[in-house]
Amino acid sequence: MDTVTAGKSVRPVPAAPDFAAIKQRQQGTWASGDFAVIGVTLQIVGESLAEAADIRAGERVLDVAAGNGNATLAAARRFAEVTSTDYVPELLAKEAPAPRPRAWR
Repeated sequence: MDTVTAGKSVRPVPAAPDFAAIKQRQQGTWASGDFAVIGVTLQIVGESLAEAADIRAGERVLDVAAGNGNATLAAARRFAEVTSTDYVPELLAKEAPAPRPRAWR
């Protein structure tokens, strides 16, 4: 809706979005599901991606938006050095593997 000031039409400035609140709601939504159940059905996708990218031992891989870690685990099975990150820390915490012996790293 326009307002008229001194003969000129002026649009009101919308309030800035509360990005912190938006982020909190989004993270809560993603963290509330049992994505491990869904992830099992998507495991082949991670394997296919690692194969298509021809990931090899010793290569460095960054998995952004790792979710349940299917691509991360596929790269790790190929002995790549993998770093995973996700917008929702709870997803990474649910899928964090047990610490491996140093010789495996």
